[in-house]
Amino acid sequence: MKNIIKYAFGAVALSIGLTLGSCSDFEPTGYEALPELPVVSNLKAEVEGHNINVTWQLPSSEGITGLRFIKNADNSNPIELPANATSYVVKGQPMGEEGLFTVKVCYDNKYVSEGVTATAVLPVETLTGVSNLTAAVSGRTVTLKWTNPTGADITGVRIIRNGDAGAAIELPAGTTSYELKAQPMDVQLTYSVELIYDEYYTSTAATTQVKVPYIAPKIAYLLLADKWQNLPDDDERAAAEWFASQENAEFVAPAQLADLDVDLYPVVWIEIDRVGLPLGWQNLPSEVSGDASIAALKAYTANGGNLYLSNMATQLTVPLGFVPDNMAPGVYGNGEGGTGTDVWVINAYLGWDFRNGSDQGFYDRTTHAVYNGLTFEDPNGYGYNALPLIGPGQREDHNCIWDCNLYGRGNYPDVIANFEATTGSLVLATWGHVRDHCVAGLVEFYANAQHGRCIANGLAAYEWNQNSGANPYQHNVEKLTSNILDYLK
Repeated sequence: MKNIIKYAFGAVALSIGLTLGSCSDFEPTGYEALPELPVVSNLKAEVEGHNINVTWQLPSSEGITGLRFIKNADNSNPIELPANATSYVVKGQPMGEEGLFTVKVCYDNKYVSEGVTATAVLPVETLTGVSNLTAAVSGRTVTLKWTNPTGADITGVRIIRNGDAGAAIELPAGTTSYELKAQPMDVQLTYSVELIYDEYYTSTAATTQVKVPYIAPKIAYLLLADKWQNLPDDDERAAAEWFASQENAEFVAPAQLADLDVDLYPVVWIEIDRVGLPLGWQNLPSEVSGDASIAALKAYTANGGNLYLSNMATQLTVPLGFVPDNMAPGVYGNGEGGTGTDVWVINAYLGWDFRNGSDQGFYDRTTHAVYNGLTFEDPNGYGYNALPLIGPGQREDHNCIWDCNLYGRGNYPDVIANFEATTGSLVLATWGHVRDHCVAGLVEFYANAQHGRCIANGLAAYEWNQNSGANPYQHNVEKLTSNILDYLK
């Protein structure tokens, strides 16, 4: 059966064909048959290694404006080639399956010739894999080592854990070892190593099994003094004293950051809350803002380590790459504070006034794990429940949070959605009295290829020591903290 070329009646159909350009697949009904157009000749498909080289001769015709190459009868996805093309190399054709390769000639950017087809079968081949695969366990790190065969057509290495090919680790050709950190504990793990040939074909897999013993992860607190009793602010001392009583908690000095094992210390808490400390991450204590500490923290998070940054430490999100330089937290307070009769709460209902329909969103974050076991209340009569953190009395108004209005909506429904999309985050709470989207105070930043996870809490209600006496909501401060640290383990 010949491939009949048709053309459309009317200027509208012709206009569509011209718009689609060279060799369009747009073939509506109503075309009138044209005389047969010249086709390619001497079409061959020949196996060369793991590729199929398809060659042809062009007709000696005028008006050729391109060619269309179709693999395996997939007419919906043709490959457009220039008018002078006489060959095409097919890569990735499945082994043992007959391949159909069709070439059509395009004329005047409007018409296409009959297709000419050649076939070829890439022989099934068992490709040599790695040998001498071993696995060594140290902490939660599994180190794989192997020997590669020789072969110029090897283009990569692939590691698969427990058969999950979708999460395979792709490595350059020539790699002979790899460390996998933070591996699951107390379960049988199967690691398969395959070689990739010519970008598409995998070798037989070498497999090994190990079991990582259970290790109770530790929580690290970055101590900016020789001992917690010598921290310069009462809030920092209160936080550190509570931390010292927690299970598997350990203080670490800034000098230890570079050697911190992510497997053993999956989360580091940095708490900075000082009266009079100027705005700007460069003004944070030099022990944490210096080049060596920033570099060590970057390396720690790049290896999958997670951070809890509280109070003024939220500013570290800038040098550590969680937010860009122009999105540093700018709602800031560092004064002595004052006395109040209300309860300071944080609100996990973002956009409360938009919950019944609006072009802006309503986001209920109350079910997030950081709120597990906490009771939401409405002590101030706002009309919705929030999380109380500090009661009436003397409070230091030390916010270090983000004004989302500064960044606008972008292409999103509201400023919270834009902030989250821009920074790869989830806003978990705002000021207790806020019914719209103006500020982000408690934020989870998701892990990516550059860093692990981070929760930043810069809300002033999160104060560890109430100067005027016992805080009736101290248990909420502590429970919120333990939830965050557990979540980041």
